[in-house]
Amino acid sequence: MTRIVRSRFLAGLTAGALTASLGLPGVATAAPKHRSAPVCALRSLPLPADMDGRAEAVDPTGRFVVGLGYRITDDDFQPLLLLWAAPPIRSAPGVWNEPRLTVVAMGAAQEVRDINRYGVVVGNAVVDNSYRPWRYRNGHLEWLPVPTMVSGTWALGINARGDIVGQGAVEQTETTLALLWPADRPGTVEVIDAPAYASAREILDDGTIVGNAADFGWVRHPDARIDRLTAPGAQWSGVSAAQGTWVVGHIGTGGGDSAMVRWDLRTGVATAVNPALVSMQGVNIRGTVLGDRAVDHGDRLVALGGAIPGVLDTFGWAIADNGLVVGSTNGSRLRPARWTNC
Repeated sequence: MTRIVRSRFLAGLTAGALTASLGLPGVATAAPKHRSAPVCALRSLPLPADMDGRAEAVDPTGRFVVGLGYRITDDDFQPLLLLWAAPPIRSAPGVWNEPRLTVVAMGAAQEVRDINRYGVVVGNAVVDNSYRPWRYRNGHLEWLPVPTMVSGTWALGINARGDIVGQGAVEQTETTLALLWPADRPGTVEVIDAPAYASAREILDDGTIVGNAADFGWVRHPDARIDRLTAPGAQWSGVSAAQGTWVVGHIGTGGGDSAMVRWDLRTGVATAVNPALVSMQGVNIRGTVLGDRAVDHGDRLVALGGAIPGVLDTFGWAIADNGLVVGSTNGSRLRPARWTNC
């Protein structure tokens, strides 16, 4: 079932168990293990025949999926926000319930950044050559307030409570500010007490905020204490995603090289991520790391199924706590997809 809402502002990866090693003191590495590596099962998400699109984010429970699409009619490009509610749950062997798709017609170039367990979506739009943040909830798109001193503003993450974090660019000083839109003070935006040149990337359900500042990643704990996210011997660090007590990102290892790591916020220890992932798209509450074409469980890789070299390309964008992966397939059309049993 598809519902149209009009808005105000309109090849392959080999799966196997590989040991990741950074060669840096104090960085934990996984012991070699040999386990079978199943392939995630590819299943499409519903999309009308006159649209192309991809799924870009999933809430931690796996109930809501959001993405971007477009429809081209008479050479007119129409951007669309795609929201799937109640993704399929296995009800009987071989039977899957189809999710309901809501299509929101957008009036400007968009990007989707995050969605929480209640289906509230945050993203950004280009308006008058500048980025402005928006929120979609209860069937309505609305602009988020922005500080007066910034020249561009981005919403980047949202937690279960509805708190939103992001960043603002200050053109006059060529700096950035970490920003918070608190759920309990609607219509307001605050500058977070954070390191200089900061960007707030994620806000966790307990209020922990993680982000990047200049050449290092940082975490602001609920008690307002701020720590760097780094590793012994690392020359720089950067955060990509966070969930639960886990943060994933990169550290610089010297000579222009970098390595993918996963930090445990309970201990501050960085653990190597399997380099065969190539990239890191997300992490879930179990510490499972999603790459663009595989999932790293620490002791094994699980490939995203469905890829056919030269015919069908696959790409994972986000992972839920239950292991559901969402993303896209690209063959004759760009289509939203999900992978189960990851």
